[in-house]
Amino acid sequence: MNRRNLKINIIWALVIVVLFVSTACKSRKPANFNVVLIVIDTLRSDHLSFYGYSQETTPFLSQLVNRSILFKNVFSASSWTSPATASIFTSLYPFQHGVMMGLLAIIKAKTIDPEIKVNKIPEEIETITEVLKRNGFNTYGISDNLNIGEKQGFDQGFDRLRTFNYQGAPRVNTILKKWKNDIMNNGKYFLYLHYMDPHAPYHQHEPLTIPLKGKKNISISAYDSEIRYVDHHIEEAFNMFDWDKNTLVIITSDHGEGLWDHGVMGHGYTLYREEIQVPLLMLLPVAKHHKEISTNVSTIDILPTVRELVGLSDSKHDEGMSLVPLIYNEKKKPDERFIFSHLWNIVSETHKKIEFKATIYRQIHFMIRSPLKRELYDLYNDKKERNNRFITNRKSARTLESKFNLFMKKCKKYNPESIYYRLSDEKLERLKSLGYIR
Repeated sequence: MNRRNLKINIIWALVIVVLFVSTACKSRKPANFNVVLIVIDTLRSDHLSFYGYSQETTPFLSQLVNRSILFKNVFSASSWTSPATASIFTSLYPFQHGVMMGLLAIIKAKTIDPEIKVNKIPEEIETITEVLKRNGFNTYGISDNLNIGEKQGFDQGFDRLRTFNYQGAPRVNTILKKWKNDIMNNGKYFLYLHYMDPHAPYHQHEPLTIPLKGKKNISISAYDSEIRYVDHHIEEAFNMFDWDKNTLVIITSDHGEGLWDHGVMGHGYTLYREEIQVPLLMLLPVAKHHKEISTNVSTIDILPTVRELVGLSDSKHDEGMSLVPLIYNEKKKPDERFIFSHLWNIVSETHKKIEFKATIYRQIHFMIRSPLKRELYDLYNDKKERNNRFITNRKSARTLESKFNLFMKKCKKYNPESIYYRLSDEKLERLKSLGYIR
């Protein structure tokens, strides 16, 4: 080899080394901090102090918000626990992951058949727990909701998961305290806590105000007191672990709750905003600062956000988007996005399945109760959703309906999985009292 060729080869070798080093420096390194995901069942955002509610329902969380990222307009993928939580775990919509009803209003349950067919998360889908487990996290979960358990596939990736049936926030924290040493002394961890309060039946803890007479007002007062109750127990959990240090904490809800806003009490009946608009706040592991983000986001965005914050690569399987660009002011067009919500329900009298679809785009909330009823509301100027503007905005409504249908047709869908298992008489009665069997 002559000197000229040798010189050229040395130059190219140096170029390759520089490129390699540059690329390596830019590559993401998995972060060495903990991740805590807290889901508060049945928690509508407009009954929280830091979302503008007139009562002080959340004294602790209101303080936490002062050093957290608060998302103001967050929409759940469904108004049932199983599909909504499965969407948090998988970053997929219910019609993609196939968890549509869980232990809910199934015809067999209506006739009090002890054999219940339960949808479960397909094993081929990687959940948030499996993502973090694969990347060196120890994984723990405590769920006070029977829908979030092994039979529904939520155990995938957990080193330890305990599920029980609405025993209350103290029970969650009692187990958490027993696990504390194992959680804290074995390296970085992912911890999932699912508090059932303030799910119906509402328990009247110390009331915030003297409730007015009437069933509706008494129930709303009890619901608010449940929020204050779980707020206290979340504070207790924080004090137990000191999550202000080296921990990413995400607090949200699976879905909201109808409090007779549109004639019904409960959830899983509609996709009005009281049933699908939920809170979302994130306490970052290092920089503690307060920021409020008004951009419409979805609970399916939680998994891709966690991926990016812990230093993992994006996944083509996530339907949601990372919220990190919003947190750090990197996103230029935040509202150019269609967000969907989906629900199957069963009409008690006829046993017919009814499909609900919703599309949120900018300030518009479009809903269809297949195949007849269509509604369109202004999210900003009609927060109670009283003025159906479908008639005067047919073109916009049709566009949003077609966006949903086109996405539903073309999106990746996974092979649904299900399991049959028998419920005891006690559990059947308990599910009926919680509204899961109608």
